[in-house]
Amino acid sequence: MIKRLLVVFAVLAATISFSIPVSADGATSQTQNFHGTFPPMQVTPLCGGAAPGGTVYATGNAVFHITVNAAGDTWITQTQEAWFTLVPDTGTVTYTGHFAIWFGVSLNRNNSVLHDVFNIHATGSDGSTISLNIVDHLSMSASGQINMFMACR
Repeated sequence: MIKRLLVVFAVLAATISFSIPVSADGATSQTQNFHGTFPPMQVTPLCGGAAPGGTVYATGNAVFHITVNAAGDTWITQTQEAWFTLVPDTGTVTYTGHFAIWFGVSLNRNNSVLHDVFNIHATGSDGSTISLNIVDHLSMSASGQINMFMACR
């Protein structure tokens, strides 16, 4: 699910970044708010199978913000929270709960940083629980050095 979200946000960020002219005077910002039901999303198992894959149905809120300055430096953030139901691909346990996601990107001519935090709390129809905190980071320096980590607990 995280990889899918990262790809979606990266494509959205690139689309918005390149749609704002670099020659624009000063910084240009855009903010988009979403409220209500999100489209169903197919997810893969998380954290080594601690959360099963399946289809997520969610209702919540999201805010997406982007700022691009005259030099083309770009800052992007997205925050989302939702109540959800996860119907697993296999098994009979359905999970209901809440998730919160924060995602941020900083890009300039020399460096780029991408990081996010994802928290999930859910209860299964059998009484089992899922509680996960996922943090990941990816950065690339001007020399091309890539640093990346992911923590899942």
